[in-house]
Amino acid sequence: MLRGMYTAESGMLTVIRDINVKSNNLANLSTAGFKQDRLVTTTFAEALAVRQSVRTTGKKHELGTDAVRGRTALEIKTDFSQGALQATYRHLDFALSGAGFFVVESRREDEDGEPLTYGGKYYTRNGQFQIDPEGYLIDGLGNYVLDDGDSPIEVGRYDFISDEFGNLFTADGEYITTLGIFNPEDPHILIKSGEETFTILGEDYEPEEELDFEGKVVQGYIERANTDVAVQMAGLISSSRHFQSMSQIVRAIDAVLAKTVNEVGRV
Repeated sequence: MLRGMYTAESGMLTVIRDINVKSNNLANLSTAGFKQDRLVTTTFAEALAVRQSVRTTGKKHELGTDAVRGRTALEIKTDFSQGALQATYRHLDFALSGAGFFVVESRREDEDGEPLTYGGKYYTRNGQFQIDPEGYLIDGLGNYVLDDGDSPIEVGRYDFISDEFGNLFTADGEYITTLGIFNPEDPHILIKSGEETFTILGEDYEPEEELDFEGKVVQGYIERANTDVAVQMAGLISSSRHFQSMSQIVRAIDAVLAKTVNEVGRV
């Protein structure tokens, strides 16, 4: 009886996380360059296999002590597929057609003058840039946009142009620099540090794992979120129904347990 309660409650917690993920995807439909997430779940058998493998490493873990036979949330995965490009005709808007990320650097520092984030770098698909009072190219969060030499890009004026390779030129055709574009072999080494930016997962990344950028830089466009509205809405409805079903199961089991305790109490 209690096992059924634990199973239903585990399912409810998993569904709540799934609803939160899908709600966040829908809330960021208008966020340029946003990449939707999905919740990866695992069955009891799969979770048991993981626990067995953990035991072989020498780490203590008692099998079955906290095991439930429902589905358990395993991790949240980001979908890095290409979003549709939308024309804005704004001179400071940029989009990437193909795999890769713009490289930006945090301007925020701690008490010792060091960047607040690991390495001070972020990676983003949101190319809605601006120019600060000093003439540097920055993103919407105020981070410096970096060139291919990891230096902040100073453009000075708004009338610069970019070719499809990310080379920036003044209105007179004078070369300024080239946009820095990070293209990891496996984009899943990146984790979200916000709705628009990513950081590297861990500190073991090797430079040779980076690929050449083979896409195109498109000026005057932004990349729309790759969220599939129909799929997310259908998933929300389905998850809500699952939550209602499992909550009814919990209430039913609770009523049976209450009746059992009361009858035993009379004896």
